[in-house]
Amino acid sequence: MNLFGFGSRGCYKLTIIEPNATLRCIGSKKSMKKLLILLSLLICVPALKAQDAQPVYSYALVKESPEWYHLQIKNWREIVEKDPSQHIAWYYIYYATRNAQRTDPKDTRPDSVKLKEMSDLVDEIGRKAPDSYEFNLVTWMHHGNDFTYIKYLNRAMELGPNRIEHVDFVINQGELDRDLKKRNDALLRKWEAGLISPGMTNYNYNALAGLKEKSILLTAGDNDTYPAWYAQAKGLRTDVIVMNLSLILLDDYRGKLFEELGINQELKVNWEAKDESDPNHYKNFYKRLISTLLSNKKGYTLYVGCTAMGYKDLVNEHKSNLYLTGLAYEYSEESVDERALLKKNFEQVYALDYLLVHYYQDISENLVPVINHNYLVPMLKLYDHYKLSGDKTRMEWLKTYLLAACKGSDSEKEVLKLLQ
Repeated sequence: MNLFGFGSRGCYKLTIIEPNATLRCIGSKKSMKKLLILLSLLICVPALKAQDAQPVYSYALVKESPEWYHLQIKNWREIVEKDPSQHIAWYYIYYATRNAQRTDPKDTRPDSVKLKEMSDLVDEIGRKAPDSYEFNLVTWMHHGNDFTYIKYLNRAMELGPNRIEHVDFVINQGELDRDLKKRNDALLRKWEAGLISPGMTNYNYNALAGLKEKSILLTAGDNDTYPAWYAQAKGLRTDVIVMNLSLILLDDYRGKLFEELGINQELKVNWEAKDESDPNHYKNFYKRLISTLLSNKKGYTLYVGCTAMGYKDLVNEHKSNLYLTGLAYEYSEESVDERALLKKNFEQVYALDYLLVHYYQDISENLVPVINHNYLVPMLKLYDHYKLSGDKTRMEWLKTYLLAACKGSDSEKEVLKLLQ
């Protein structure tokens, strides 16, 4: 993907290629005596066999290769064929199939064919694991946020109240109802289960910390939304409304937020073209979203997260009023001193040491470097300021973090050229 940055003084464009996830394998020590080696191998064969089938998560949390997803489909099918009571296998088969469809560049089948594959799989799960936790959950997942299917989610939670697989939907429901206690309790459960990335949380801490009091932050996906909400569940910047650009499409939820913000005017969108393949389906919606949010009566400042700048219909008409202040662009109709705010955030507000070294396990280890690329444009702008002002000490200080943010990526060479 390409990362763009613009502001009052020029534009940077950096080409970023998302790193592929790698398979991990387990080896055995070879220092044992021959007999113990043979015994340990006999003992470990079943354990190593069990490692063939591994949990499958959302590719926004753990992204693997398409080949890995196809392998997991095969492995979990073998397990459920041997033991039909292993219903968890169906959940992983569903997720692996969905992830394979979405990540495999060789899969050029029409969307309608892919959708039928998923529908057929849900039907198969219904036949082979009827009224199971997994069947009810994947039925809800398959139909997205279509609340005519909410009974399936409710049934799944009834069957598995302590299961963790449905926690994202509890988080979403808490947010959609604006029941922040429900949302936050579910986020704490997700963290305790190790399903929120510490690296993503560090990034989102900085994204929130650099905003003005009482702000709206527009976000684009899982990794700039869930960790931000988790940070808020821990008490950070609860004055900020983190507004996901997918959830805001839901009418009832949007109505609740507009009421909360004191926006009396409903955001009217032409929904006549219900076919989401129509390129104009959401265009008018996003074109009017910023101006509508700015009409809030509660004095909220609007920010577009760097992660959300790919929404061209959202930002194209407002570029002259969007100022890069750190990890977000502040909307203002008056001139904003970008460099002063960049200096403040990077020198006084942001916690950056995690870019250099961390002492924790991270489920999204391979994806954290991708979101960290959003540091590059603001850091390069600030680096140019230090260079023009002759502040060599700050140049070297920032360079350390700048290189850490792009280390090992295809952007590293481009950044080095720009620094020269």
